[in-house]
Amino acid sequence: LRILLNSHHISDGDINSTLKEKGVFCGNSDKIISVPLLTAMLLTSDEYAKIIDNSISRSSKPKNKISSLELVGADVDLKEPLRNLFSSKFNPFEDIPNIEVTKRPNPIFDKNNTVRIRYELKRIDFTKDFLKREISFEGEVLLQKKDTDLKIEFLSTHTSKETETINQRIGAAIAKELKNFGVVQRDIESKIIFSAFEEIERVRFFKRLTVGQGAFLTLDNVNEMVISREASTIPLPDDPQVSWMNQTVRHMTIDGDRLHSIFLISDEKYYQYYFIDNIILTYKYKFGTNTGQVKVAFFFSSSTRKKDFDRNSELTFEIIGIKNETNTTATVKKNLENDILEKVRILIKSEYEKIIKERNQESKVLKSDEKSSIQYITATTTF
Repeated sequence: LRILLNSHHISDGDINSTLKEKGVFCGNSDKIISVPLLTAMLLTSDEYAKIIDNSISRSSKPKNKISSLELVGADVDLKEPLRNLFSSKFNPFEDIPNIEVTKRPNPIFDKNNTVRIRYELKRIDFTKDFLKREISFEGEVLLQKKDTDLKIEFLSTHTSKETETINQRIGAAIAKELKNFGVVQRDIESKIIFSAFEEIERVRFFKRLTVGQGAFLTLDNVNEMVISREASTIPLPDDPQVSWMNQTVRHMTIDGDRLHSIFLISDEKYYQYYFIDNIILTYKYKFGTNTGQVKVAFFFSSSTRKKDFDRNSELTFEIIGIKNETNTTATVKKNLENDILEKVRILIKSEYEKIIKERNQESKVLKSDEKSSIQYITATTTF
């Protein structure tokens, strides 16, 4: 039981929810404290099944990442390099334990310069000794050639840690193959990772995701925000507003209704002392005659098994649920989900580019000020 609860399959929240149901409330949700408590108390069969089912349900929901490559020109062909890669000995499943590949990846060339690479695998689950359960997972890497921007946009969808790793391998192999064929400028994808932001930019970026995307996505509600001190390298100041967090708070969940009344969020001077671990937003959407609400989670995710925080973790988003105001067919629902994914991708890309643009402008201003100061000192000294 201790090994199972400490594994990456079971979240801190699963353990603490079970402890609360048993009447135990922990001020610190870290597994170092919660796992020994729950292990000592043991689990009923129903409690055990609930933890496992929650874990499987959570991990099997599609989660999405975006990245890009710069093209050398508009008139380039993707078909030959991609067919060459996937007809070679390239094996993205190598050294991944306890899986069976049921559908190998094969590029499908759709209209609008779009390529879909789907695959399926079966995993003998971590609970096999108890439940004899096999679980199937799907993964997909979608490429879209944007001639106007001279870019290839990636949308990678994973449903488990294994498919997250496989998607990363597929993306890296595609980048190298396209570079070898002279299609792209670099052989490494441009990704939005945790360390790509400076401390204050990260919180600012997450807050700006609430602006939505034109008339298609407008903010309805901030459901929840989780802030963390885990990856912050800046010590807290001797300020009573935040000093109470020192050595006592690693993660804190903020109710969306209270968001604007909390100084940590409303005052930018505190942004450098924490980062946003997870934010869940509800948008109102409108696509043609379809209107409704969609709940989306944004967070950083890593496929590594590191215990320490991974500063190379990638920005990830997940559609938690879609509620259309009218009944629709399965085909319409799927098309609607694809439209929402595309708008969320555009939202993330545009807000990230704004952050980088602002940083570059600030850097130019600082350099200009420094140059002016040096010139002034030189002129004064000469005089």
